[in-house]
Amino acid sequence: MPKKTRKRGRVEAEGAGPPLASDHMDDAMSTASVGSLSSEQSLDTFAETGDDAVDESSAQEVFEEKLNDAIEGLLEKSLKGRTNSIRSVISAMRKRVLTGFLIDRHVTVTDALERSLKRGKGEEQAISASALMLLSVQLGLTEEGEALFNSIKPLLLSLLLDPSASVAARTQCAEAVGLCGFICANDIHVVAELMSTLESIFVKSYLKGDKTSPVFSPQTCALHRAALDSWSLLLSIATTSSVKSLVDMHLHRLPELLENSDLEVRIAGGEAISLLYELARELDDDFEGPAMDSLCEKLKQMSTDNSKHQNKKDRKQQRSSFRDILHYIEDASFRDFECKFGNESVYIDSWARKRQYDSLCSSLGSGMNSHLKGNVLLRDIFGLGAPIPAGAVSDKLSKNDRRLYNQAVFKARTQIRQKLRDKRMAKLSG
Repeated sequence: MPKKTRKRGRVEAEGAGPPLASDHMDDAMSTASVGSLSSEQSLDTFAETGDDAVDESSAQEVFEEKLNDAIEGLLEKSLKGRTNSIRSVISAMRKRVLTGFLIDRHVTVTDALERSLKRGKGEEQAISASALMLLSVQLGLTEEGEALFNSIKPLLLSLLLDPSASVAARTQCAEAVGLCGFICANDIHVVAELMSTLESIFVKSYLKGDKTSPVFSPQTCALHRAALDSWSLLLSIATTSSVKSLVDMHLHRLPELLENSDLEVRIAGGEAISLLYELARELDDDFEGPAMDSLCEKLKQMSTDNSKHQNKKDRKQQRSSFRDILHYIEDASFRDFECKFGNESVYIDSWARKRQYDSLCSSLGSGMNSHLKGNVLLRDIFGLGAPIPAGAVSDKLSKNDRRLYNQAVFKARTQIRQKLRDKRMAKLSG
């Protein structure tokens, strides 16, 4: 029986933490110009420089005017004009919370992005999927957000499963399927459908019949990693009634991903294993899983790997990641950490919450802090309460009190969502 302990991490992540895989895309998009605008400046650049010359209200009006021009540019005949407009809309949605603004225009934006997703190719499809994912984060749990999800779900799944589509577009669809489903899918059968589709992608990285690991291009490995991370994100909100079957179906196969040649796939596999153990131990404190001894031996090997076939940076990342995974599997000990933004903090104290935080960081990039401060959806997910008005002084709790409070809110919110799904499943089966 694993020991029930919790190790407090000494690392305090400032803001959204270390750079993520999507940050380079975020930086590139933030400098993109809108093809239909006479100005060379992007929405973000204009807003930042404008704040020095005009008051905040005027700056907001100018920002919204530029964003309206970018939205109009989504329907340009020129491919370059459309893609530049999509990038600018993405940049704006990452930088600022625009829920009210986008609710008034969600039909126009959704129709234009769906058109690019269906009729575009390659890059246009990839950035359209990314934009739709961000639109879902902006609209949140509103009626408009639910309508968006119901509209784009079949398109995302179709493109994700299309082997003739570009791998980059399929990768963005995999991320969008996971995050949009996490936000909006309230039907257990829909969640199961999404997870099954994502599984059909990453199982291709399992060992072959001769027990050797398949070899794929880096781009295909990125697709498999994105599908696995999105599957894990949906797993983090699995109902109590479905956890046991998910553990039985997947825990004996996921360790095969630890043999993969791609570092990101190996880490995603290790974290998915940890999440399954976490959920199983919530049901049974004595849970150990199949072949736990051999699994721990493999994890120990990976946490001390000094082989020269990896560069120094990758070796360091692998050892650090698998030390945390090993400690959790052996001792049920998660190294929690704090992510600060302004005068507030988010506490990451479980594998479920880590997966949710990482997925949102990947989508929002450097705009994560802005959304933690003002996006009602994110503040609900992480138990932060209503947004704090600018200039207001928040009540100061001790670090430990804040951590305990956030733990309680997170657990209560997860249980409520699980009960809602259980009740819906009971009605449907009845």
